[in-house]
Amino acid sequence: MWAAQGHVDRLPATYTRPHGVRHWLAFYDVRTDRLWGYFCRRKRSSETLRVLQRLRAMYPVKERIYVILDNFSPHRRAEVRRWARKNNIIFVWTPTNASWLNKIECQFTELKRFVFHNSNYKSHPEVRTAMIKFLRYRYSRNKKRKLKLTNLKRH
Repeated sequence: MWAAQGHVDRLPATYTRPHGVRHWLAFYDVRTDRLWGYFCRRKRSSETLRVLQRLRAMYPVKERIYVILDNFSPHRRAEVRRWARKNNIIFVWTPTNASWLNKIECQFTELKRFVFHNSNYKSHPEVRTAMIKFLRYRYSRNKKRKLKLTNLKRH
């Protein structure tokens, strides 16, 4: 395929990040096909615990939640595991170097394509806004698709 004349759009190599990095602790509900997450400045056990508490609040307490996690050390902290056991959350660990087994991983491809390809955000709030817009679009699109499928099943 022939490339257009001029410079090709691409992400710059930013080895120095003057504003630091942000982490997105994401969740994917397999049953509803819903992807969401929380932005954090750091990714420690305290942030993990806070995000799990938000997750727990979204579902009835009697409903058991299975969370598939990688072997990142903040996920394994005793206080996080203890809190999860008390709150009816079961951790399922992916094998080392096998995060691709986690169903959420394939959800990031679409996110990367729509939010990050050919972009050059100047600040973390810009990235956050773009991700929120994408998630709203994705959720509305999936809701419409499910409505159509539901309508087909009724006939």
